[in-house]
Amino acid sequence: KRISDISVSLINTESVLDAEQLALTANAVMNSKRIIVFGLGNSAAIAQDAAHKFLRLGFNAQACCDNHMQAIIATHLDRKSVAIGISHSGSSKDIVDALQLSKIGGATTVCITNYGNSPIVKACDYALFTRAEETQHSILAMSSRIAQLTILDSIYTYIVVNSDKLAAQEIYKTELALQNKKY
Repeated sequence: KRISDISVSLINTESVLDAEQLALTANAVMNSKRIIVFGLGNSAAIAQDAAHKFLRLGFNAQACCDNHMQAIIATHLDRKSVAIGISHSGSSKDIVDALQLSKIGGATTVCITNYGNSPIVKACDYALFTRAEETQHSILAMSSRIAQLTILDSIYTYIVVNSDKLAAQEIYKTELALQNKKY
């Protein structure tokens, strides 16, 4: 049943994901000087995974999973920054507040959420939607997490494909640096 739920969520997410919004988001990330990914609760691990992926591409990326730090960091973002907020419900007050603060300095704001009529969408330049409904009966929210990760993997892949070999060079440098970390 769980695998079926995940498959359905991915198929449904593909049906609601706007390719233009995805490309605009990826291009904003590619052209930024700083990327901050905000997430709390279940979304915190997703934010950390996103920052990890962007770091491997050579970007100045950071996950911020503490609501006080989110407000502080958001206050100092500028037009060369991208702030990505992850909230399945789209109603996490702290994430919405962080994105609103990010906009004040001119940062490009992006959300990944399941609900188009949620407060987070109003705070964003670009909205990327999942379509995963299992949180009504699953405390782990596995389907929504996998859908969110898939969107972030799509941004990563877009950047790799569209970066004129720069991303491949950064990935190689990262792999080289990590080579002696394994037996």
